[in-house]
This record gives sequence, C-alpha cells and structure tokens, in this order.
Amino acid sequence: MTAKKRQTTKKNGRKSSKKKQLSQNMRILMASIFLFGFVIICLFILVRLQTVFLPVSASNQQGLIYEEPIDVIHELKPYSYADVRALIENQLINGPDSMGWRKLPDRNNVQVRQIYGDFPSVPFLAELESHLEQVNHLVQLKASRSKGTIDLYWQGVLQLELQYRVTATVKSERGKIAVIMDDIGMSLSPLKKLLQLDIIITPSILPGTGKARSATSLLQDDGREYMIHMPMQPRSYPQTNPGTNALLLGQSEAETRRLIRSYIEGVPGASGCNNHMGSRYTEESKAMQIVLSELKQYDLFFIDSRTIAGSVAFSEARKMGLKTATRNIFLDNKDDVSYIRKQIRKMVNLAGKNQEIIAICHPHAETLEAFRLEQGWLKQQSVDFVPASELVHVY
Repeated sequence: MTAKKRQTTKKNGRKSSKKKQLSQNMRILMASIFLFGFVIICLFILVRLQTVFLPVSASNQQGLIYEEPIDVIHELKPYSYADVRALIENQLINGPDSMGWRKLPDRNNVQVRQIYGDFPSVPFLAELESHLEQVNHLVQLKASRSKGTIDLYWQGVLQLELQYRVTATVKSERGKIAVIMDDIGMSLSPLKKLLQLDIIITPSILPGTGKARSATSLLQDDGREYMIHMPMQPRSYPQTNPGTNALLLGQSEAETRRLIRSYIEGVPGASGCNNHMGSRYTEESKAMQIVLSELKQYDLFFIDSRTIAGSVAFSEARKMGLKTATRNIFLDNKDDVSYIRKQIRKMVNLAGKNQEIIAICHPHAETLEAFRLEQGWLKQQSVDFVPASELVHVY
C-alpha cells in the first residue's frame, strides 16, 4: 500500500509539474503577444502624429517625392541647331514676354525678328543661357538690354537677331506678384499657417493626397483661390517618382484625359493648374497639347512651373488661346530661412514698378517662417500681392 501511494504521489507530482510548465509557457506567450501589439500600436500612433503635425516634404505612402531634386544631373542630349532654334521660338519669340513679332529683312544671312513686348527678365535669360550651355557648347546667346537686342550664335557665327523696343521711361504703376505654394495636400498644418499670413498666396493642391479634399474644403470656407498641382514625369523618372497617378509619356490620349478629369474631381473648384515636376513631360509638344486641350474644356488656366528651361508648356498654351503664364522665380530651393528671405526680396525687385511676377514656393516650415518675418517689409513695398488667376493672360 505504501509503495502504491508513493507511485500515485509521483504521478500527481509530474502532472502538477507539467501544468505549471504549461501555465508558464502560456504566460510567456501572452506577454510576447501583448508586447508585440503594444509596439505596433505605438508605431501607428507615431506615424499618425507625424502626418498630422509635420509637413511632409520627402515622401508619402506611394513613394512620392514632393520636389524634383534640383541636384539631379539631367541627362541632356546634345542639341542640333534645329533644336536650339525651336527652343528660341518657344522661349523668346513666342515666350512669356513676347506680345507678338514680325519678320524683318535678313541682314548678311542673319535672320532678324522684331519682338513686341518687354525685354526678358534677367533670371529668365540666365536660366535659358544655362540650359543652352548644358546641351551644346557650340551655341551662345548674347543679350544687350541697353541696345534691346538678343543675338543667337552657332559655332561662333551670328544666326538670329531679336530686336526689342528700348524703353526710356518706366511706368509708375505698382508691380504685381502672385505667389504659388505647391505640394499642398499631405498635411493641413502648413496650410493653416499659410492662411494666418497677411499675404495673398495661392495654394496648389496635389490630387490624390491624404488631405487634398480637406484642404479644398478649408480653402473654400476661407474664400481663397486654389489650384491643381498636376503630377508629371520628370527627367529623373523612375528614380524620382511623381506619384502613381502622374501623367507619363507613352500613356494613351484616353488615359491622359481620364487622369486630368480625376485631378479636377479630386480638387473641385480649382481655378487653374500648374505642373508638379514635369521636366521631361513639359518638353513634349504633343503630350502637352492633349493636357491643355482638356483643361480648356473646363475653362482652367495653366501656369508653367518651368522645371526645365526647354519646356514648351507655355508656348503651346499660348498658341491654343488658353489663359496662361510662366514661373519667374523659385523662392525656396534651399531650406534656409535667410536664403528664402533674400529670394522674397529679389522677387519684389523683379516686380519693379510695373512688372507681373509669378513665384513658386513649398510648404516648408522655413518658407512659412520667412514670409512671417518679411510681412512688415513687404507691406511697405510698391507691389500688390494678387491671386494667380490675375496674372494669366490669353495671347
């Protein structure tokens, strides 16, 4: 009997030991599940807080880069003279400063054109000259503001002379400035700060972003004008991703028009559009003709952001009779408050006393701070800040 009792006791001890071991394993498993769940919840909360409170300028869930990197070296093919001539046609003869032109008699095999309108601005010519230097060392552009001429040389030989009217006096009208703030739609925080500024700034909303609809409603409630920031293929694509809903070369006309209609539906009530990236797309006339013809059906203007000096977007819009304009200056190529403040003052100087200037900036904390600091100085200048729609024209 004693032996049986001992045997029974041993069996019960083993059972008890197994139960304890099983219970301990369950506790470890439950603790692990709880810890894993806690970490996931914390990460989710951090992501949500970042979306709400931090303006996103690098990327979103789609891998979308918000600004085409200015330090990307674009692989530009060498231009022939025909390419250079076409570029001059787009940017100068039919450019934003031209109010028409007429052909004058050739002089010693040099073509001569008289251009009606203002002599192009210094930044505009600087960008064009820089682009020409990149694409072919055989081409040279020489501008003389005092003489009112721009000469095009190829292989050291003068090929084309553009003649402008030399103005002796400057009108005493106030300059007009339209500032466009691109990349709105990922967070409402920078938009709310923009609305607190005592300066007219036109937001341009990226369609398809998380807060695009909310931004639209907020601007409508405030009675503000806003635009559609249309994503287009950059030269550095696919390394630089303009978004899964972007306009890309090679898409069918039907797909292009469908995408544009989706942008309009996604940002209802917009007054016009400008391009997001697009350094490659805006070089193609046929592609831009489809885009612009669709915008014309909806009575929307188009402002060429000029992310590449060889853009044909403005020229094509002008030929089509669409309300259009082109960007004159970028304000925040550097995320530095001091630099941006200098660019703001440069923008005002470009406006002068009777010029119309379009500036583009982004919803960076540094940009908003620079405008806040410059508000007082800007109010003292002889310029008027206006919505973007006031500086688009039909030519």
